[in-house]
Amino acid sequence: MDNSLKKLQAEREAMLPPELEDRISQHVGTLSLFSNVIEVFVPNALQVVVRLVGGDDLPCLKKASRRKARANMDWRTPPAPLLPDAG
Repeated sequence: MDNSLKKLQAEREAMLPPELEDRISQHVGTLSLFSNVIEVFVPNALQVVVRLVGGDDLPCLKKASRRKARANMDWRTPPAPLLPDAG
């Protein structure tokens, strides 16, 4: 014995076109591909614009420098003082 909500859900699902799931799946695939394209090309496009304007490379887009900065950090050594001792 089904309750009224399950009957209503079954009626609504019967009204949906059968190709709806395929269309949604295609849209999700397209959006996924588009997001991958944006992830790859937008940072490079920003870098090209900065170089065309005459600026230096953007430090936020340099993956190697970020890796080096992280690699130089060591939790066992105390950080260098920011200000010299006034004493």
